[in-house]
Amino acid sequence: MFTRNVGRSLLAGLAAAALLAGGLPSRADDASDGLELAMKLEAALTGVADKASQAVVVITNKQRPQMQQAQGVPPEFRWFFGLPEDGNPYGRGGRNRPAPRPQDDRPQPAGMGSGVIIRPEGYVVTNLHVIQDQDELEVKLQDGRVFDSAKGDDQVKVVGYDEDTDIAVLQLGGGKLNDLPSIAFGDSDRIKVGQYAIAVGAPFNLDYSVTIGHISQKGRHGMRMTNFEDYIQTDASINPGNSGGPLLNIHGEMIGINQFIMTGGGSSRGNIGLGFAIPSNLVRRVATDLIDHGEVARPFLGISMQELTDVLKKRYGVEHGVLVESVMEGEAAEKAGVKAGDVVTKIGDKTVDSPHDLLFAVLAYKPGDKVALTVSRDGAEKVFQVVARQRTGEAGKGPDGTVGVESLGLRMQPTDDGLVIVAILPNSPASRAQPELQPGDLVTQVNGEKVKSPEEVTKALKKTKNDVVLLYVQRGDEGNYLVGIPLGKGK
Repeated sequence: MFTRNVGRSLLAGLAAAALLAGGLPSRADDASDGLELAMKLEAALTGVADKASQAVVVITNKQRPQMQQAQGVPPEFRWFFGLPEDGNPYGRGGRNRPAPRPQDDRPQPAGMGSGVIIRPEGYVVTNLHVIQDQDELEVKLQDGRVFDSAKGDDQVKVVGYDEDTDIAVLQLGGGKLNDLPSIAFGDSDRIKVGQYAIAVGAPFNLDYSVTIGHISQKGRHGMRMTNFEDYIQTDASINPGNSGGPLLNIHGEMIGINQFIMTGGGSSRGNIGLGFAIPSNLVRRVATDLIDHGEVARPFLGISMQELTDVLKKRYGVEHGVLVESVMEGEAAEKAGVKAGDVVTKIGDKTVDSPHDLLFAVLAYKPGDKVALTVSRDGAEKVFQVVARQRTGEAGKGPDGTVGVESLGLRMQPTDDGLVIVAILPNSPASRAQPELQPGDLVTQVNGEKVKSPEEVTKALKKTKNDVVLLYVQRGDEGNYLVGIPLGKGK
């Protein structure tokens, strides 16, 4: 079903605002001019909706029933689950208990989301959480075509995904397509608060719903949803099922991929005007890497950062910048001559005011690129050419004092006894740890090495074997645990 929520009351209000901007209408032709303006705006919005919907897909995540995965269930539990016992197809109780019906082990729809075609060859970008744990994927186009991985591996191929940004790329048709409608990327760095934002997706299974709002804010971070956050906030109505669909500007360009919403709490799952989208420039970089290389290569400089307070700005004699708290031994920044106590004021030609600004300015580069760091040292300005290496499993200290380990999806608070876990990112390796990790756990060792700092964690991660990181964890009065975190990719 195709739904257009163009919102005539909104347009009427816009027309009235346009008229008021030029003064209250005194003649009939003034009202006519206002109506004509409103009709042009309406035509622009419906044009975007019509064209964009052709390149939006509806993704159904199919999974096998969990009961089918309960192989080797102990006898004392088989009766509880209604499973036949060995040698007794009727289960406990013999013929007095009806034999359970054979369970259909075919994958069943477990969730629905959206995606957007970004290349005519059938490349689709969506959220990783839309396809997470899938056994089969079904992708439907607006023209009625359906691609189902159950009918062949080339129907829907998972090209790659990036847990750090919750982005995944699919390809439809096994590379045999070259004429699918696609949406062009817009420049998310150029968006402005107050501009129009148009969302297309399948909220609550209502395919191809279009909602219109505005950009409420940009550069939102600290949401603890992913490791790299620079969200666009919008009041365009986004609901479950919109995930992975595009956020568009009035020119029909994609400025973001819708990811999540904040709700009113309790049993409410609906939109309250707080939706968040991954900016298009980040999506484009990640998607291009996944398509061209199968993985995302990010640059790494090897510095720990600290936000400058007003007192520190006065102390270092700067109006803006980020304080270099420490430089990792042997890494790119140290080799270039950067020292602890330097204040980074620019990355290339971009001014930085916070660790977040610095991080995303660096992410615009590729491993191997020379990154020009402008720093203030003892009141003098210096420029260092830092050759970035590829970011791997290093740990870094954030502006809130916590230690972030991006490859694991952990955020920890340093203490005299070790590192206390304060956050575990969803869909991260740490979320799949065995035994399960919990906030409040005290990590004292990583791969057998004692850890209390980011540098010690980074060093210990280099001793990872067989793609499993071992943590030695203390949990209150419960005792000590040896926890394994698998680094290998899931489905």
